[in-house]
Amino acid sequence: MGQLETTLGGNREAFPETVWSSLLGAAGPATPEREAALNDLALVYWRPVYKFIRTAGKATIEDAKDLTQEFFGYLVEGDVLSRYDRTQARFRTFLKGVLRNFLSVERRDAGRLKRGGGKVVVSLDVQSLETAEFLAERGRSSPEQVFDRQWAAEVLAESLAELRRQLGAEDRAANLKVYEAWNGIDGAGEAPTYASIGRAFGLSEQQVKDHLAYARERLEKIIRDRLARRVTSACELSDEIRDLLAG
Repeated sequence: MGQLETTLGGNREAFPETVWSSLLGAAGPATPEREAALNDLALVYWRPVYKFIRTAGKATIEDAKDLTQEFFGYLVEGDVLSRYDRTQARFRTFLKGVLRNFLSVERRDAGRLKRGGGKVVVSLDVQSLETAEFLAERGRSSPEQVFDRQWAAEVLAESLAELRRQLGAEDRAANLKVYEAWNGIDGAGEAPTYASIGRAFGLSEQQVKDHLAYARERLEKIIRDRLARRVTSACELSDEIRDLLAG
């Protein structure tokens, strides 16, 4: 994601409430709001969690699916999230530590958790995750690395989908075509240049630069807005953006 400008991490303006804010802090009774927050948390993180579990313990697909469901129930029922201290670690770092501990306890005390008998928190369609690339990745990367790469891939994929939606709605197809051509998303084999893209779309080099700059700026804002709903502080937002850019 090196094409994004570092201005993404430079502004610490206010951002919306975290989508799972009602789960953090002091534990509270089960409410529709907490249930919705748990579902939001699971939707955001279930794929990284699933891949972590598959990598950490070499769990089967079915066992990993069961454990993924159980983990999100454990976060709330075990009052784990009330122990999160935003001054000590990013939420994503905290979550990986909790997951590592959860798996250690599960292995040590098999049967304590109701394998396959817990509540279904989120629908898990893992077919798209079980690729040859992922199976190879499991052998050369730590669970934490696998988790982080999946997290980054999802943020970028979701943001690009939103960019396509926004530019399509605004009748800015040229901006999108130029951006995708420049970043190789259109499947072209050779490294692009302003001149080659201009020839392909009947544009001047300056027009290519302008279209590209506009699309980048819009994507940066989409990424910032998306991440802002998943962190707990402005400092964490800057850190998460920096990690995303480093990838």
